[in-house]
Amino acid sequence: MRDAGLLDGDIAVVERNAPASPGDVVVAVVDGDLTVKYLRRSQDRYFLQAANPDFADIHPKGSLEILGVVIGSFRRMRR
Repeated sequence: MRDAGLLDGDIAVVERNAPASPGDVVVAVVDGDLTVKYLRRSQDRYFLQAANPDFADIHPKGSLEILGVVIGSFRRMRR
C-alpha cells in the first residue's frame, strides 16, 4: 500500500466490523489469504486493488470477507 502511505513495518489502525464502502482501505480475507487493499466495485462485483502498480487487482474466485476498515496508521521511529 505504498502509494496510500502505508509502508512495510507501519502499524495500521483498523475499525473491525465497520461498514466498508468502495474506496476504503480494508483488511480482507480473499479466498483464504489475508491482505490490505482498496475495496473497489465493478458492476455488481467487489474486488481489491493495491496502491502499488507493481501488484495486480485481486478478483475473488470464491470468498471475500472484510474484517475491518483502516482508519489510520503510524510508523515507529525507533525499533
